Amino acid sequence: MRATERERKRSRSQDVMWDAMEAVSDGNAAKAEELCREALEIYPDCVDALTMLAEIESQFNKDYVERLRGAVEAGRRDLGPAFFEEERGYFWGLIETRPFMRAMAQLGFALLEWGTPERVDEAINIFEEMLDLNPNDNQGVRDLLAGSYLARKRYTDAEKLFERYPEDWLAAPAWAKVLLAFATEGEDAAKVRLAEARGRNPHVEVYLTGRKRRPRTRPAMYSPGDESEAVFCADMLWEAWKAHPKAKKWLKEAGGADA
Repeated sequence: MRATERERKRSRSQDVMWDAMEAVSDGNAAKAEELCREALEIYPDCVDALTMLAEIESQFNKDYVERLRGAVEAGRRDLGPAFFEEERGYFWGLIETRPFMRAMAQLGFALLEWGTPERVDEAINIFEEMLDLNPNDNQGVRDLLAGSYLARKRYTDAEKLFERYPEDWLAAPAWAKVLLAFATEGEDAAKVRLAEARGRNPHVEVYLTGRKRRPRTRPAMYSPGDESEAVFCADMLWEAWKAHPKAKKWLKEAGGADA
């Protein structure tokens, strides 16, 4: 089947964006910005170009969020309503969805960084849609969603999310379940979850309780069970535990090998 003119323009603009991404990797923001504008001249709804320009040009988080919203809306126009209905559940496995999904993730991250209750709720809506479109969660947003649910004290939603992914074996969901148990069932239930969470990664609680400061430079990668994962886990759940001072006090008093 021959590609349509729109599909050819989309493909050409994306080719330009590969060069823009390489320019970013080389530290050449000016070249990347020039290539983004070239891509948009070819295809005005080039989502990667709109997302990258938001990163390069936005000085304030409010402006960054607004421009990322524009990139997400461009992605919706680009793919079209019928595509969303037909391919729901299979996103990310389809190459043409990835610029949209990347923009969605960055918007969600930026909203959490903004941090007001309204913006956290907006981020929750974004992460929920991402999991609806791509239940395999290739982008790993469900830990952030769990932390956001708990920060907003949406305990039923958090419990349903954990039920949806019962095989999760990393530290973040285990430590999120400690907080959920404390908030909904009390200390005895939380103690059981705490023992499980310590078994996953015992380094997490010194960060959650504030006994140890999280490093200014976050590790680029992490390994299950080690301190790099603990930093990642604390980042995911910091606001959730902060919203529950009694739970945080209990955890600090519970002590532990690294306390």
